[in-house]
Amino acid sequence: MARSLKNLPELAAAAGLNLAGVAPASPPADLYTRLQRRLIEGRVTPFEEKDPAIRLAPEKLLPGCRNIVVVGMPYAPPERELPPGEKGPRGEVARCARGPDYHLLLKTRAECLLELIRKELPGPLNSRVLIDRSPLVERELARLAGIGWIGENCTLIAPADGSYIALGTILLDRALEPNIPLLQSCRQCGRCREACPTGALTEPFIIDPYRCLSYITQAPGVVPAEMRPLMGARLYGCDRCQEVCPHNQTAERLPAYPDLPAVFIYFPAHPFLEPILRMTQKEFAQTVGLTAAGWRGKSILQRNAVIALGNSGDRNAIPALTQVLKGDSRPLLRLHAAWALGQLGGTKARRHLELQLRRETEPLVIKELHLAMEQ
Repeated sequence: MARSLKNLPELAAAAGLNLAGVAPASPPADLYTRLQRRLIEGRVTPFEEKDPAIRLAPEKLLPGCRNIVVVGMPYAPPERELPPGEKGPRGEVARCARGPDYHLLLKTRAECLLELIRKELPGPLNSRVLIDRSPLVERELARLAGIGWIGENCTLIAPADGSYIALGTILLDRALEPNIPLLQSCRQCGRCREACPTGALTEPFIIDPYRCLSYITQAPGVVPAEMRPLMGARLYGCDRCQEVCPHNQTAERLPAYPDLPAVFIYFPAHPFLEPILRMTQKEFAQTVGLTAAGWRGKSILQRNAVIALGNSGDRNAIPALTQVLKGDSRPLLRLHAAWALGQLGGTKARRHLELQLRRETEPLVIKELHLAMEQ
């Protein structure tokens, strides 16, 4: 017999969580078909589990799983102001990476909630907390748990918090009464699709992740040439479809973060780009490495900073890009630096491209140097 957990919102609040609901372990009948369609159409990224059957099988993650408690918290911290008087091109960081790593905060709070649930449910209770690395379809589970609805831009939207939400799951081998899903309340105004810089939102509720700048800024390797100008100043992630969403204009709550050490430095919303190119591994670990962007490592961040400088139109960035082109041991950065110098153009940039062509030995970089000089 399913047990009612009517005081779940109070328990979640006591654990520091804004959102919590119970979803059934069995998926809706049409979800397998939708996941299979994504796979066939090539819309599954390397960051995701490809097999739809695994994505719908919580019992493989916790034997005997009966229900799933979905938890959530907003991740939109206040913007950190930069020191006045400094000049130079700036980048753009998505909200999810501007504060302390929400994965760690959410995991700690989910584990706290689990302990409170254990006190409410007498008897043996097997469980598993999964944050971010779960193959399960978290947004669909959150919808089933009554936390929110799915918007046209494929994000989960909660009534009071909008879509800037981090989600996690607690798998339980106990039967609980699931929550009732909310009514679909996306206004279907089309603003998200119109605002997408790359046209990644191909139709309502359908996204091509390989055109999504949030994915592109995190993906390893060489950024496709046609996507580089569309990245603009983005260093990590893209919030454009969320920024224009009417539901985010009226979001009520901000996250409550626990006390942080005084030395903690937030990743600014608009950091200066050139210092990122000079960042040491230690500096990275003490700043960006403490945020949700830290998992991608310093090289990907610097690659994106190089592209952003190329898009800045500021020829004062030529010396910094030249230093990368001729002095960096990583072909990935030299390749993108060649492209960036080609974008900025001018006599100085071309001279540095020509000089590098004489000494470059990496075939892909050589190819990019030729392309840059043709611009």
